[in-house]
Amino acid sequence: MALLAEATESGAATYISNATPTTLYTNAQGAGKSVRISKCIVKNVTAGAVTLKIYKVPSGGVIAGTDWLVYEDSLAANDGVDVRDVAGMYLDNGDSLRALAGTVSALRFDLSLLKET
Repeated sequence: MALLAEATESGAATYISNATPTTLYTNAQGAGKSVRISKCIVKNVTAGAVTLKIYKVPSGGVIAGTDWLVYEDSLAANDGVDVRDVAGMYLDNGDSLRALAGTVSALRFDLSLLKET
């Protein structure tokens, strides 16, 4: 088994939603191949504190209440956080990592992961 490093980010004009959970990543590697998240950094680009929730959602699942909640915190104004609760997490085929912000147009993310090839 070989591993391939990959990075993804929200981009300059894209933010984590405050209405519908934003999919940070979905494992689409195929049956039996997992993805390991190596780093997840979330940045608050506003002048006020913003809450953040991150969920690990199993293949075919939906977020209901606090089901699948793996991280919850508040980010200070113009601050960032290395979400260590997510680092090292494995996503099986079809699993996704999703996030929800407390304020619109406030949070961006950078995600690094290792994929099986």
